[in-house]
Amino acid sequence: MLCASKCSFVSGLFPPLHEESTKSTKFSSIATQFKQQLQSLLETLSATEPHYIRCVKPNNLLKPGIFENNDVLQQLRCGGVMEAIRISCAGYPTRKNFDEFVQRFSI
Repeated sequence: MLCASKCSFVSGLFPPLHEESTKSTKFSSIATQFKQQLQSLLETLSATEPHYIRCVKPNNLLKPGIFENNDVLQQLRCGGVMEAIRISCAGYPTRKNFDEFVQRFSI
């Protein structure tokens, strides 16, 4: 009903389904749908190189030049940074040599 709306915005939100896709989804179980979604996610993750940015508040006042050591350390612990450093120091293959590091992160 929404696909057939005369309002172009509403009809654009709900594109018509093809008959093939409706037939295949009618008989697929929730487990099959989960497997398909998981496979799609794994394909996307393997095709990309994810990067993460962690923001740390240096102080609760949000003023420049103030650095509260205990708060920053707590944020790093809660964000998993300390654990990532521990794993890296343990020698797992996540290290870059110095030249790669400088090339990747230099300003």
